[in-house]
Amino acid sequence: MKKEFAENIKNHIREYLPADCQDAKITLEKVTKGNDRTLTGLIIRTNNETVAPAIYLEHYEEQFSKGRPMEDIMKEIAQIKMESGLKLPVDVKGLEDYETARPMLAIRLCDPEKNQEYLKDKPCTACGELTATYRIQIMEDSSGTASAVVTNDMLNLWGITPEQLHHDAVTAENARNPVCFYTMDDVMSELMLSAKPTNLFSQQEPAETGAAPMYVLTNQSKLDGAGALARDGVLDKIGELLGSDFYVLPSSVHEVLIVPDNGNMQTKELENMVREVNASQVLPEDLLSDKVQYFDRAAKTLGRKQEKGLLERLSENKAKVQEKDAKSHRESHKTKQEPSI
Repeated sequence: MKKEFAENIKNHIREYLPADCQDAKITLEKVTKGNDRTLTGLIIRTNNETVAPAIYLEHYEEQFSKGRPMEDIMKEIAQIKMESGLKLPVDVKGLEDYETARPMLAIRLCDPEKNQEYLKDKPCTACGELTATYRIQIMEDSSGTASAVVTNDMLNLWGITPEQLHHDAVTAENARNPVCFYTMDDVMSELMLSAKPTNLFSQQEPAETGAAPMYVLTNQSKLDGAGALARDGVLDKIGELLGSDFYVLPSSVHEVLIVPDNGNMQTKELENMVREVNASQVLPEDLLSDKVQYFDRAAKTLGRKQEKGLLERLSENKAKVQEKDAKSHRESHKTKQEPSI
């Protein structure tokens, strides 16, 4: 964004703040967010605040370029600051103690190719061709959310390994935010009719798959629900419920779509669909990936399905036809050689 726009807000926002914020420290910070987006955050921190939210300015610059008055923008930013006094349930300084942070650990998935800068200072775990990162979910309720990203420095401070971090994050998520696995029909009914969907993940019997079944994997809060994919045993459980291998479509960071392999789909076709939806309907901050993955139940592997190309399939079909013709020729020749009675 233009430096002049951000500096103008920083230098004049105090004029719109109440009396108790007049002594606040106001700074601008460049922040690398998910999918390597570099955003400009305005930080307004009063003397009695341990933490203060970053108010990102990029969309305000876009609104200003479309004609929104700067006066309106300043008033909105000031209002956000006045309403941002979230009462955190824990002292942030207490998170330096791992035992305090451990129950609040959460998992968020990202595409490592789209997050090379973002991942440089963070512990992560491979999940097929995606990557699990970790957060401390300090608060999540109707008034808002507050979380902190786990970095390598925090890992060193806690004195734990990435493996322990992942194990403890899975344990914390399972206790706090259960896995949810719904049919797409149930999800649509919930959106349109407010009908409570059935969580198939809690049942033991196989799911009833229709002609063109599609399922949604998320968590109870539907926040960063795609991270459920990285929890231990989830892929195996879904395979048992479906009774087949399956494709994983990265819908967003909040959920993934599960499609059983009925033998009629190709990864390329599914990826074209995902790419089109991501480009037109998913916000940049919610974008997970364009990569469709495949879970092989027998091999217990998650990754790209190695599908045969057109020439390879044609060659196989030709070989099968030749084998069939040869077999027919041998049977015909055998019949001619056998003496009649």
